[in-house]
Amino acid sequence: MYVLDVISASAIILATAIALLVANQLLVAQHYCSPDAVLAVLLRNEDFYQAVYALDASRLRAILGSYLDTTPYNLTIFDLSGNRLLSIGMEIEGITGVAILTGLMALLGG
Repeated sequence: MYVLDVISASAIILATAIALLVANQLLVAQHYCSPDAVLAVLLRNEDFYQAVYALDASRLRAILGSYLDTTPYNLTIFDLSGNRLLSIGMEIEGITGVAILTGLMALLGG
């Protein structure tokens, strides 16, 4: 009798563990947001503007981290002559969002 109880309890524990692992994998799926959409949100943030104009890389990393979490990104800031003033994040090709601020141009890839 005890053997049947142990077997059924083990089966329930195993089924629960498998269900939790499957549910955890479903929650890991990432939500894609286009760089244009992210940049549009950032452009409504006064702290972002201040960090861009100050060329404050650590503050920009903190702001982008709060919006993007672990999503890879690259934020490059150019002056109007095309000179690179600041670049943070990793190199990303093919996907960009561009915004021109008075005096600066910000390009976000993600």
